[in-house]
Amino acid sequence: MMVKEKNKIVVSYNESQANVNLKTLQDNTNRYNTYIDAVSSITGSSDFKTLSQIEQYIKDATSFSNVERSAELLDCIDAYNYIKANHSRIDLSLLDIDTDGIASTKPSAIAKVKVDATEYLKEEFINEYEVLLNACNALNKLNNPNSSQYLKRAYDGLFSVNLQMLQNSNRM
Repeated sequence: MMVKEKNKIVVSYNESQANVNLKTLQDNTNRYNTYIDAVSSITGSSDFKTLSQIEQYIKDATSFSNVERSAELLDCIDAYNYIKANHSRIDLSLLDIDTDGIASTKPSAIAKVKVDATEYLKEEFINEYEVLLNACNALNKLNNPNSSQYLKRAYDGLFSVNLQMLQNSNRM
Protein backbone atom coordinates (compact mmCIF):
# COMPACT_ATOMS: atom_id res chain seq x y z
CA MET A 1 0.00 0.00 0.00
CA MET A 2 1.67 3.18 -1.20
CA VAL A 3 -0.18 6.38 -0.41
CA LYS A 4 1.27 9.85 -0.72
CA GLU A 5 0.57 12.06 2.28
CA LYS A 6 1.93 15.62 2.66
CA ASN A 7 5.25 15.02 0.87
CA LYS A 8 5.58 11.67 2.65
CA ILE A 9 4.81 8.34 1.09
CA VAL A 10 2.98 5.90 3.34
CA VAL A 11 4.37 2.39 3.11
CA SER A 12 2.18 0.79 5.77
CA TYR A 13 -0.13 1.53 8.66
CA ASN A 14 -0.02 -0.66 11.76
CA GLU A 15 -3.70 -0.60 12.70
CA SER A 16 -3.36 -2.96 15.66
CA GLN A 17 -0.61 -0.78 17.19
CA ALA A 18 -2.75 2.32 16.62
CA ASN A 19 -5.79 0.66 18.20
CA VAL A 20 -3.82 -0.38 21.28
CA ASN A 21 -2.44 3.14 21.72
CA LEU A 22 -5.85 4.74 21.08
CA LYS A 23 -7.33 2.44 23.72
CA THR A 24 -4.61 3.56 26.14
CA LEU A 25 -5.57 7.17 25.47
CA GLN A 26 -9.23 6.33 26.03
CA ASP A 27 -8.36 4.51 29.26
CA ASN A 28 -6.53 7.65 30.43
CA THR A 29 -9.62 9.73 29.68
CA ASN A 30 -11.94 7.28 31.44
CA ARG A 31 -9.57 7.09 34.42
CA TYR A 32 -9.61 10.89 34.72
CA ASN A 33 -13.40 11.10 34.51
CA THR A 34 -13.79 8.37 37.15
CA TYR A 35 -11.15 10.14 39.28
CA ILE A 36 -13.17 13.37 39.12
CA ASP A 37 -16.31 11.43 40.10
CA ALA A 38 -14.42 10.05 43.11
CA VAL A 39 -13.15 13.52 44.06
CA SER A 40 -16.69 14.85 43.74
CA SER A 41 -18.10 12.09 45.96
CA ILE A 42 -15.60 13.05 48.68
CA THR A 43 -15.45 16.83 48.40
CA GLY A 44 -18.65 17.73 46.58
CA SER A 45 -16.52 19.62 44.04
CA SER A 46 -15.75 18.41 40.53
CA ASP A 47 -12.44 20.29 40.38
CA PHE A 48 -9.28 18.23 39.98
CA LYS A 49 -7.52 17.70 43.31
CA THR A 50 -4.22 16.02 44.06
CA LEU A 51 -3.96 13.06 46.40
CA SER A 52 -2.48 15.24 49.14
CA GLN A 53 -5.34 17.73 48.80
CA ILE A 54 -7.87 14.89 49.12
CA GLU A 55 -6.07 13.45 52.11
CA GLN A 56 -6.00 16.85 53.77
CA TYR A 57 -9.71 17.33 53.06
CA ILE A 58 -10.54 13.94 54.61
CA LYS A 59 -8.38 14.59 57.71
CA ASP A 60 -9.90 18.06 58.17
CA ALA A 61 -13.42 16.63 57.93
CA THR A 62 -12.83 14.17 60.78
CA SER A 63 -9.99 15.78 62.76
CA PHE A 64 -8.15 12.42 62.71
CA SER A 65 -4.64 11.98 61.40
CA ASN A 66 -5.25 8.50 59.90
CA VAL A 67 -6.60 9.12 56.40
CA GLU A 68 -7.88 5.61 55.72
CA ARG A 69 -9.79 5.40 59.00
CA SER A 70 -11.18 8.87 58.38
CA ALA A 71 -12.28 7.82 54.87
CA GLU A 72 -14.05 4.82 56.39
CA LEU A 73 -15.84 7.08 58.87
CA LEU A 74 -16.92 9.38 56.04
CA ASP A 75 -18.03 6.33 54.01
CA CYS A 76 -15.80 7.30 51.09
CA ILE A 77 -13.12 4.63 51.37
CA ASP A 78 -13.77 3.23 47.86
CA ALA A 79 -13.46 6.67 46.28
CA TYR A 80 -10.32 7.39 48.31
CA ASN A 81 -8.77 4.03 47.32
CA TYR A 82 -9.51 4.76 43.65
CA ILE A 83 -7.86 8.18 43.90
CA LYS A 84 -4.89 6.71 45.75
CA ALA A 85 -4.44 3.96 43.14
CA ASN A 86 -4.85 6.18 40.08
CA HIS A 87 -3.54 9.65 40.94
CA SER A 88 -0.16 8.98 39.33
CA ARG A 89 -1.57 7.07 36.34
CA ILE A 90 -3.38 10.01 34.74
CA ASP A 91 -1.55 12.03 32.10
CA LEU A 92 -3.22 15.45 32.15
CA SER A 93 -1.17 16.66 29.17
CA LEU A 94 -3.17 14.32 26.89
CA LEU A 95 -6.56 15.65 27.98
CA ASP A 96 -8.86 18.46 26.92
CA ILE A 97 -11.06 19.30 29.89
CA ASP A 98 -14.25 21.23 29.18
CA THR A 99 -15.92 23.73 31.49
CA ASP A 100 -18.05 20.98 33.05
CA GLY A 101 -14.90 19.06 34.02
CA ILE A 102 -15.51 16.30 31.48
CA ALA A 103 -12.31 15.19 29.78
CA SER A 104 -11.65 14.04 26.25
CA THR A 105 -8.45 13.09 24.51
CA LYS A 106 -6.66 15.93 22.72
CA PRO A 107 -6.86 15.66 18.93
CA SER A 108 -3.09 16.22 18.76
CA ALA A 109 -2.53 13.10 20.90
CA ILE A 110 -4.77 11.05 18.60
CA ALA A 111 -2.95 12.41 15.54
CA LYS A 112 0.42 11.51 17.10
CA VAL A 113 -0.74 7.92 17.67
CA LYS A 114 -1.75 7.67 14.02
CA VAL A 115 1.57 9.12 12.81
CA ASP A 116 3.52 6.78 15.10
CA ALA A 117 1.65 3.77 13.65
CA THR A 118 2.46 4.83 10.09
CA GLU A 119 5.62 3.78 8.31
CA TYR A 120 6.82 6.22 5.67
CA LEU A 121 9.14 5.60 2.74
CA LYS A 122 12.69 6.63 3.60
CA GLU A 123 13.67 9.95 2.05
CA GLU A 124 16.54 8.46 0.08
CA PHE A 125 14.04 6.33 -1.87
CA ILE A 126 11.52 9.04 -2.74
CA ASN A 127 13.19 10.06 -6.02
CA GLU A 128 13.49 6.43 -7.06
CA TYR A 129 9.84 5.88 -6.16
CA GLU A 130 8.83 8.83 -8.37
CA VAL A 131 10.80 7.40 -11.32
CA LEU A 132 9.33 3.92 -10.79
CA LEU A 133 5.85 5.41 -10.54
CA ASN A 134 6.38 7.18 -13.88
CA ALA A 135 7.60 3.91 -15.38
CA CYS A 136 4.49 2.11 -14.11
CA ASN A 137 2.26 4.81 -15.57
CA ALA A 138 4.04 4.48 -18.94
CA LEU A 139 3.75 0.66 -18.90
CA ASN A 140 0.06 0.91 -18.00
CA LYS A 141 -0.51 2.98 -21.17
CA LEU A 142 0.68 0.14 -23.43
CA ASN A 143 -2.04 -1.28 -25.71
CA ASN A 144 -1.09 -4.90 -25.07
CA PRO A 145 -0.94 -5.78 -21.35
CA ASN A 146 1.74 -8.37 -22.13
CA SER A 147 4.05 -5.77 -23.66
CA SER A 148 5.95 -5.34 -20.41
CA GLN A 149 7.28 -8.87 -21.01
CA TYR A 150 9.27 -7.51 -23.94
CA LEU A 151 11.71 -5.73 -21.68
CA LYS A 152 15.06 -7.32 -21.06
CA ARG A 153 17.63 -6.61 -18.44
CA ALA A 154 21.27 -6.36 -19.35
CA TYR A 155 24.17 -7.57 -17.22
CA ASP A 156 24.63 -4.03 -15.86
CA GLY A 157 21.00 -3.94 -14.63
CA LEU A 158 19.74 -1.58 -17.33
CA PHE A 159 16.48 -2.31 -19.11
CA SER A 160 16.02 -2.27 -22.85
CA VAL A 161 13.41 -3.50 -25.33
CA ASN A 162 13.78 -7.09 -26.57
CA LEU A 163 13.05 -6.39 -30.25
CA GLN A 164 12.90 -10.04 -31.28
CA MET A 165 10.20 -10.89 -28.73
CA LEU A 166 8.25 -7.77 -29.67
CA GLN A 167 8.51 -8.62 -33.41
CA ASN A 168 7.29 -12.16 -32.78
CA SER A 169 4.55 -11.14 -30.35
CA ASN A 170 1.80 -11.34 -32.98
CA ARG A 171 2.59 -15.03 -33.55
CA MET A 172 1.53 -16.05 -30.06
